[in-house]
Amino acid sequence: MKKNDLTKLHEITKQIKIAKKTAIKVGLPADVGHYKNGASVLEVGTAHEYGLGVPRRSFIRMPLDKEKSKLNKALKSGYESILKGGNAITNLNKIGLIAQGISKNSFKTQGYGIWKDIKNETKEEKGSSKILFDTGRLVQSVTFWVVKD
Repeated sequence: MKKNDLTKLHEITKQIKIAKKTAIKVGLPADVGHYKNGASVLEVGTAHEYGLGVPRRSFIRMPLDKEKSKLNKALKSGYESILKGGNAITNLNKIGLIAQGISKNSFKTQGYGIWKDIKNETKEEKGSSKILFDTGRLVQSVTFWVVKD
C-alpha cells in the first residue's frame, strides 16, 4: 500500500453507508401460509403478538427488547468487523440470525417467563402445557430478512 492510498478507508466508508441504509426485519413473512385448519399463520401470530382477542404473548417485540444488550453487542461487533475490512451485509445477516434466535427462544422459555399460562382446558385439549406450540408452525415461521431502506 502506498503512503497516500485511501483504498481501505474508502471501502470502510462504503460499507458503513451500506449498513446505515439497510434494515434488519424480524417476524413472519406475509406469505407464510396457513395451518391445516385454514387459519392464517400470520393472523394467528399477529393476534398473539398484540393480544388481539387472546392474551398478549409477544414473541417478537418483547424478546428483542428484553435481550437488547445481546443485539447491541452484536451491532458493536458488526461495526468493528467493518472497520477491519468486513462486509456490511454479511454482518447484518449475522445480527439478523441472532435476533431470529432470540425470538424463537421465547417459545422455549414461555416468553422468557412472562407469558400468561394457558387454561387447564387448553392443556387437556392439546395434550401439552407448551404455550404457542402445537404444531411448531408458528415458531418455524419466524425469520429475518435484510432490506435496503
